[in-house]
Amino acid sequence: MAILDSNIQTGRSWMKESVALFKATPGKWMLLAAVYVAVFMMMPSLPGFQFFSLITILIWPIFMVIAIAMYRNADNNVTQSLSEIIDGIKPKIKSLMVLGGLVLLYSVLISLLLNSDIEGLTGMAKGMEEMTDAQAVALISKILPFLLKLTLALIPMMMATWFSPMLIAFNNYTVAKALKSSIAGSLQYLLAMGVTWILLTLGIFILLLIAGIFTALLGGLSPALGQMLMPTLVFGCLLLATALMLAFQYVSYRDVFRAA
Repeated sequence: MAILDSNIQTGRSWMKESVALFKATPGKWMLLAAVYVAVFMMMPSLPGFQFFSLITILIWPIFMVIAIAMYRNADNNVTQSLSEIIDGIKPKIKSLMVLGGLVLLYSVLISLLLNSDIEGLTGMAKGMEEMTDAQAVALISKILPFLLKLTLALIPMMMATWFSPMLIAFNNYTVAKALKSSIAGSLQYLLAMGVTWILLTLGIFILLLIAGIFTALLGGLSPALGQMLMPTLVFGCLLLATALMLAFQYVSYRDVFRAA
């Protein structure tokens, strides 16, 4: 019981510290989140940019190290330019690219394993405009098991990469040691991390709900204004969620590997 209470308290503390870091300079973190969303979420999904998605996976660990370094500097009141941060991690870029390559390989393996499910869902989703209720139910019944399989397949990768980029860049770990230590740290603090993730997600959901109600009220007065505001509010919540999750990743890394 004492261990459970300790983990819950740690999770709540991480949530509060993540929010406090964000509130100190929100504009800076929203801009950082916008870069993350644009490079790693939006651009790879654009037609003709499929090859770019491979590159983004390779450079993702480098971006994460830069982002976490910025949060670390803010937490410690250290002034450091972007070029200085990049110069500091240059000796580790090769190792970070190797980590990105392993993530890419794992992603390809997941795609191959789930390829039949993806093709089946794609075929069922064609002609959604003319889909009957029975077909819609059948599609949903296929989507839920697929999402469960995808989540279970991604959990090991998420645990292996939650701390490993920073361990390579800041703690001089080898790629193999960083992966093992990241998994070990994630398992040791799994409950605390889960509490933080749930609290942050719940907060974003409530904020999105309030924004949706506000937009609906405005839409009743001016439908055009409501249609214009809704995408902006949803995108803003996405940026906020990204900025807070990056802050959470830094805070958890700082505390879990403080001694190292």
